[in-house]
Amino acid sequence: MDDLRFEWLCKRIYYSLDVQQTDAFEELLSRDDGKAESMISEYFNETTDDNQLPLIFYKLVLEKEEEIEVECGRLTS
Repeated sequence: MDDLRFEWLCKRIYYSLDVQQTDAFEELLSRDDGKAESMISEYFNETTDDNQLPLIFYKLVLEKEEEIEVECGRLTS
C-alpha cells in the first residue's frame, strides 16, 4: 500500500474488528479487480464536507459444520 491513508485505515479496521488475519485488508482491496480499493480511494479523494457518507466495515464470523464419518470396529470380550 503506497497510500498512507490506506495503511491507517487498515490498522484501524484490524484493531476495531479484532482481525487476526494479516492479509485480510489487502485481499479486500484486490477483490473484484480492485473495486473496493477504487471505491475507498474515491471516498478519500472526492468526499466533501457537504456530501459526507460513512464507510462501514464489519466482519462476519461463520461456524463451519463438518460431518466426519468414523468407522468403528467390533468390541470383543
